[in-house]
Amino acid sequence: MPHDLRFAVRQLARRPWFSAAVAVTLALGIGINTTVFTLVNAALFKPVPLPGGDRLVTVMQERISDPGHMQAVSLPDFRDYREQNHCFADLEAAGQNQGVLSEENNPPERFNLGTVSSGMFDMLRTPPVLGRGFSSADDRPGAAPVLLIGYDVWQKRYGGARDVIGRSVHLDGKPTVIVGVMPPGFKFPNNEEIWRPLVPTAEREKRGRRSLMLFGLLKPGLSQSDAQGDLTVISSRLARAYPKTNRDLTALVQTFQQTFNGGPIKLVFLVMLGAVGFVLLIACANVANLMLSRALGRSREIAVRAAIGASRWQIVRQLLTESILLSSLGGVLGLGLSTFGVRAFDNATQNVGKPFWVQFTMDWRVFAYFAAISVLSGIAFGLLPAWRASRVDLNSALKNGTAGGTFRGGRLTGALVALQFALTVVLLAGAGLMMRSFLTLQRINPFVPAAHLFTARISLPDGKGERYETPESRIRMHDRLEARLAALPGVDQAVLASDFPGLGSQTRDIEIEGRPAPNPKQPPRVAPIFATPNYLATINLPLLGGRALRDPDGETGHEAAVVTRAFAVRYWPGELPIGQRFRFLNDGKPGAWITIVGVCGDIVQDPQSPNPPPVVYLSDRQEPWAWLGLMLRTPGDPAALASSVRAAVQAIDPTLPLFEVQSLPHAIEHNNWFLKVFGSLFLTFALIALTMASVGIYAVVAQSTARRTREIGIRMALGATAGSVVRLVLSRGLRQLAIGLVIGLGGALAVSQLMVHLIGAESPRDPVVFGAVTGLLVSIGLFACWLPARRAAYVQPTEALRSE
Repeated sequence: MPHDLRFAVRQLARRPWFSAAVAVTLALGIGINTTVFTLVNAALFKPVPLPGGDRLVTVMQERISDPGHMQAVSLPDFRDYREQNHCFADLEAAGQNQGVLSEENNPPERFNLGTVSSGMFDMLRTPPVLGRGFSSADDRPGAAPVLLIGYDVWQKRYGGARDVIGRSVHLDGKPTVIVGVMPPGFKFPNNEEIWRPLVPTAEREKRGRRSLMLFGLLKPGLSQSDAQGDLTVISSRLARAYPKTNRDLTALVQTFQQTFNGGPIKLVFLVMLGAVGFVLLIACANVANLMLSRALGRSREIAVRAAIGASRWQIVRQLLTESILLSSLGGVLGLGLSTFGVRAFDNATQNVGKPFWVQFTMDWRVFAYFAAISVLSGIAFGLLPAWRASRVDLNSALKNGTAGGTFRGGRLTGALVALQFALTVVLLAGAGLMMRSFLTLQRINPFVPAAHLFTARISLPDGKGERYETPESRIRMHDRLEARLAALPGVDQAVLASDFPGLGSQTRDIEIEGRPAPNPKQPPRVAPIFATPNYLATINLPLLGGRALRDPDGETGHEAAVVTRAFAVRYWPGELPIGQRFRFLNDGKPGAWITIVGVCGDIVQDPQSPNPPPVVYLSDRQEPWAWLGLMLRTPGDPAALASSVRAAVQAIDPTLPLFEVQSLPHAIEHNNWFLKVFGSLFLTFALIALTMASVGIYAVVAQSTARRTREIGIRMALGATAGSVVRLVLSRGLRQLAIGLVIGLGGALAVSQLMVHLIGAESPRDPVVFGAVTGLLVSIGLFACWLPARRAAYVQPTEALRSE
């Protein structure tokens, strides 16, 4: 082996350009594979970066009759699980909400709030960096309210002042004392920023009130399946003891990754890992073709080795050593590329709600994967050429000193080229569908003056005993707020709405008067938007018939709606449904009849849904929401309104924070960030694959043409024209291209069905995308074949006949 390695180094040094071409090709394939595996590892496999994170699991409940339907755990169930289990060293509980911090001379702010059992941070072995953590006395009934704040909150809101410990603040309007500051980067369990203890209340003591997720630290030596079996037994016991609330429930033990990064997110990462696997296959096929070409030139050398006693295995071993050395060199270069790629992806996903424990860094899993693909790639692209090269006919090889020798790899090289193009078609089609969906989303609702719309949200505290508990109090707040916002300088129109255009909405079942649903279990559905009357005028949505909403629409006895044309056409085709009625079905119970007073144009409200229900607009008086959206239209820059809008809200209620402050285009872009990021990644992979495939077909055609130089000379000497020579050379390359396109289009049609789940595409078989991909590949493939064909057509017959 040392002799083989030394000889391989000398061989690669003798052909530096060949070695560089192979190394760069492999660096691209190995680099992006290592990059994507680093991302997948961080999101799906790497333990939570906390002490004992490899033993940390989540516990929720699911219905036995509906597996996969997860739900939270009640406080009494949590106590029973903790007291009766035998697999957990610790078991703690947490609930997630939002909380508003307010105090004098400091404007209120809304933060992600975690409500945790007192032993949570002790279980995680993560004490505060300042002050103290929670004690068992903090979560007893009647305990004085205390609060832990995150490091970022401490720095940004309190300037890192150490006297923050012991400071009295208001949390959701209730006096609370800050007792500690958590370490930098700690946001357990899912990007919480502040924490309060889980204090039992009469409401929380109800076994049917489920609002907690449990987090357990497994005992050393025990597995997730052990804990699952243990809690299943306890769940069965609870179901017998409390049949009214627990009859159909069982515990579900999962890893963090399964809980927080399952479903579509997991599918996206796995599809991306499959895509870069295609790129590595293309790189290996390309390099295999290069190695086959090189083997042609070494056929005499290999024959001499065999003649002096080298066995076939020794020849294969020598050639494989060269291949693995090349793949290792490419791997080193690829590792540098992957470091850059991981950093770029991390920067692109900083402000999209990524869980704090997802850290895109390399660990032993990544390096093991990197080492494996580096070695296996060398074997993959080197084994078949080495095996074919070791099959020599000594007589003909030693008699023939030409480059051609006796080795023939035409069919194999053609198959590898077809494979490259087939895989490239699949990648380009997937990337094209993603990018087209992103561009389409940027162009939805062109009539909406998005660049001049300011959006923000407030949340009115409407719990029991709160100042906005009743619908009447919320309506009064809506009226005051709308009037004050409309009076701000630079504001043309101001509306309050449950949802903004193009950013989704809730959906509800309805019953249409006089038109019973064919299937009562699947009633018609609509997407209702509750807004102040001038909503349609603010977004330029035209009224096609009837009238717009106005006072007193929405009040009891005056329930009214404006429906979109899509709604009208679906249920009243060919007529204007003014005066027709429908009503909401809330958990099967019908509400008041709502009269249609107008029909407006269509709008795309939920662009990520493959089959969204039609939109209807109702007055905010009918359902005065506490979760309230503010939308202001201005002739200038929407960002300039932020301070004046915040001041207007504070003037009405100084305890209400303004959040999600942004222009409508920024809100839409943030909502669709994954399409932009992952679409760009897939496009990058596809372009790299296209480059490799193009170079591959060029190299194969050029090499094949070079081997046929003498034949071409004879043909031209006998009267063949330049055009016939071009057609002769093109025929083989185009045949390989056609085979690759047919196979690739079939694979792309199958794979593109995943786009429905990933991006909500209405038609994954987009003719524009598939037509563009086909045209691009045919054009590039033709050009790659035409270059060597053109060169062959201008070879002088005398030179061609002397070439061998």
